[in-house]
Amino acid sequence: MTSGARSASTVVRQFEGPELPGVPEGGYVGALWDVVVFLVVFGVLYELGKRVVEPVVARTLENSPVQRTAASTLRKIVHVVILLLALRLALDVADYGYLLSLPPTFAAALTVAIGFASRDIASNLVSGIFIVTDPEFNIGDWIRWKDSEGVIEDISFRVTRVRTFDNELLTVPNSELATNAVVNAVAKSPRRVSHTFHVSDETNLGRAASLLVDEARSDGDILERPAPTVRVVELDNSLAGLQARFWIEKPSREAFMTIRSAYLQRVNARFAEEGIDLPQNW
Repeated sequence: MTSGARSASTVVRQFEGPELPGVPEGGYVGALWDVVVFLVVFGVLYELGKRVVEPVVARTLENSPVQRTAASTLRKIVHVVILLLALRLALDVADYGYLLSLPPTFAAALTVAIGFASRDIASNLVSGIFIVTDPEFNIGDWIRWKDSEGVIEDISFRVTRVRTFDNELLTVPNSELATNAVVNAVAKSPRRVSHTFHVSDETNLGRAASLLVDEARSDGDILERPAPTVRVVELDNSLAGLQARFWIEKPSREAFMTIRSAYLQRVNARFAEEGIDLPQNW
């Protein structure tokens, strides 16, 4: 071999660097090229999945009778599948497939470490599966638990996001909802609305009850069947408690508050006309 050839060979070997464990044949240049191939293949496949597959799945779900909660979960699953497929194919194309074959001892140690570090996450995942598959727990529902309430914005396998009525977004671990009593205020229709009015025990309770029923019947958003009713529920401290009960068809939180507020305003005005006082401390 000539001195010129030996010099060129030496320069190439110095540029490529020494062969190291885990570095493909060809040194650092080859390793860098494999990284570039991996990133390009992964990026192309992931973008194709996001821009082609996910929109098709979304449109299909929108045109199907699948509930919003189940549809949202299916879209998340499709996204994860696209991510994993893109990762796997990119590793294979870039000759990094061997990374998926970990030694048994290392894999066992990694599994134990992850298990200890992610006990809460696993609990939330299991709880999320039960919540997602519960037909009485859906996006858009008005729920109450502990001292919190709001409308469900999104349900994932780890957390549930709830928008409060102050327009705050709560991120609630699924395990909290799965292990506590949760009231779904809009799961059933129709829904009963109740309010107790306190009047003097000297008031003509029959007349007051009749006024309460009349004001309920005058509202087109209040159902005629079941019929509005009034019951005496308290007699204490010279006061009588009259509980008005009526039913509404669509039990959304907005409908509940709007109908109830309008009813209370009409009753207040009608009682004032009839000379029936409502104590200020109630």
